Amino acid sequence: MRYLTLLSIAILIAALGCQPAGPVTIPAAGKLPQLAPGIHKETVEVPGVGSVKYTIEIPADYDNSTPAPLVLALHYGYNGSVPDAYTGAGMIDDFRPGLAALKAIVIAPDVLGGDWTDAENEQAAIWLVQSAKETYAVDPKRVIITGYSMGGAGTWFIGSRHQDIFTAAIPVAAPVTGSTDWKIPVYSIHSQQDEIVSYSAAKKHADAIKTKGGKIEFKTVSGLTHYDSPSYAGAVGEGVKWVQAQWK
Repeated sequence: MRYLTLLSIAILIAALGCQPAGPVTIPAAGKLPQLAPGIHKETVEVPGVGSVKYTIEIPADYDNSTPAPLVLALHYGYNGSVPDAYTGAGMIDDFRPGLAALKAIVIAPDVLGGDWTDAENEQAAIWLVQSAKETYAVDPKRVIITGYSMGGAGTWFIGSRHQDIFTAAIPVAAPVTGSTDWKIPVYSIHSQQDEIVSYSAAKKHADAIKTKGGKIEFKTVSGLTHYDSPSYAGAVGEGVKWVQAQWK
């Protein structure tokens, strides 16, 4: 698994304060290949954006007559100008134990370069969510956005801008960005021992959301470093349970 170098993370965190505030135009949803249960690595042409690699996992008991939850999982950082092909698969592997109770379709795109606050990556991610809803039986009331590190920043950013699509967000070890105006439930996870992304900034962001009346739970974990993403799966599982309670 590859992560951002320390310098790249510093650049990312600095850049997050400069993300564009204006909306982006999301291309009309299309149809994705209907795939059998299991994990699949695919490539799709997103109109106006280009060729996007994504990993998708269909649960073993998926039945197209019964709507399933959908999870958009945004991957962490990478070295170089573009990530290794199907970097998103690592997010699915890392968070699978925590997401298992949902029995959800999980889709994890790769960025085209840059980070998740870039317009083309936002467009591709939302297009994939909307196209998955056109292709599979998805419950629109159970759609989660989650991500780790750079993907956690993307969760804050994209999630806050598309609360008409997502019904919950679970940012993990995430640099803070995006609006503090949240209408959907948020379960934020951060380690006190995170040596890369500020715990206090994450806590301050969560407090600001709560002050504005947002429904947010801030989960503090201990003993985990920033480079130990699989070990956050247990906290993700707790987040899933909390989100399911909010959906009732």
